[in-house]
Amino acid sequence: MISLDLLLKHMQWANKEIYMEVSKLDSEVLDYFVIDPEWKVKTIMLHIAKASNNYAQYLQGEEEVKQLAFEELVTSGDIVALSDALYKIDQVLIDNQDIGDVDLIFRTRSDGSEKGQKKHKASTVFSQMIFHATEHRAQIVAALDNHNIRSINLDNYDVWSFVRVR
Repeated sequence: MISLDLLLKHMQWANKEIYMEVSKLDSEVLDYFVIDPEWKVKTIMLHIAKASNNYAQYLQGEEEVKQLAFEELVTSGDIVALSDALYKIDQVLIDNQDIGDVDLIFRTRSDGSEKGQKKHKASTVFSQMIFHATEHRAQIVAALDNHNIRSINLDNYDVWSFVRVR
């Protein structure tokens, strides 16, 4: 049976690899999208990192989530910096995988009211983060492909590829 550890480590590796591949491309690709111009490559990359940041903090029991300090990706250096930050965030997820299937409280309102809280099991959070990152990495590659940039083949970043490079 595939382990949570393997899935989380694959996610961390695949995130890093895809971000680094995008950083090698011209910065104009950051504005590429598939259908919805609100979901450009740069927006998706930030979204993956910011969501992972939030969930990592919930897993650590943080009451107040500290937002990731990236607002715009413009250069390859920005992508590399975000990639480095995401790698560390993904490591927090890996380091906290043994917390058990505890209930986690998520604040959805800044006033701290009970109405502004949701409860999810840790297993749900881990599953969501893995699938979330996978889905959005595919969107990034689809946006590039939509503009005839085909240098990133997702088959090179699947679990089998990760197991081979480990």
